[in-house]
Amino acid sequence: MKPLPIISKIHHRRKLYYVDETLQKFLLIGLVVLEAVLAAGLAWMMFRHLNQIIEENLYRVHLADTVPMLAQLMHEALILLGIFGAANLIALVVVDFIWRRYVYSILRLFMQLMGKTYHLDFTVDPEISDQHQILDLAETQRDQDRTRLTAIRNQLSCLEPEMLAANDEHALREVLKSLDELLPQTATTPINGTPAR
Repeated sequence: MKPLPIISKIHHRRKLYYVDETLQKFLLIGLVVLEAVLAAGLAWMMFRHLNQIIEENLYRVHLADTVPMLAQLMHEALILLGIFGAANLIALVVVDFIWRRYVYSILRLFMQLMGKTYHLDFTVDPEISDQHQILDLAETQRDQDRTRLTAIRNQLSCLEPEMLAANDEHALREVLKSLDELLPQTATTPINGTPAR
């Protein structure tokens, strides 16, 4: 007989992950508040309109010429629900416009930085006023690459023609070792023959 497997108790908790907490949280709170205000307004308007229809029909003597009260109530309710739906639709369109504009502004700046990197342009970047985490990471990476490439350029300038002509292996090995340390580490074997860590 096989032993029963040990079942560990895993407690799953839902977590709310934001793509951009600064904007998304306020849009979510704004939508919830707007929805609550719209629902309260709809309830108040329904109460007023439907109460007025009931009072008009309550004191009417000749009921034969009038529209049935249920039809009047349904007509008013459909109008108010249509207004509620239109207000919700307008709110969603406005929020979608704000969100797209914000995301595209971040993507535009990010693609500018990546385009400069693609063309190996590591000149100093202009100050970005609209800070976002991805833009901060891209700027940090570009700063690190700029520093590393400047150090590589300085090491390459140490390779003087006299050193190469004199065949000074010790000085050449030191320059190549320092260049190897500046290059990004990969799984391949570096210049000095020792495997990368």
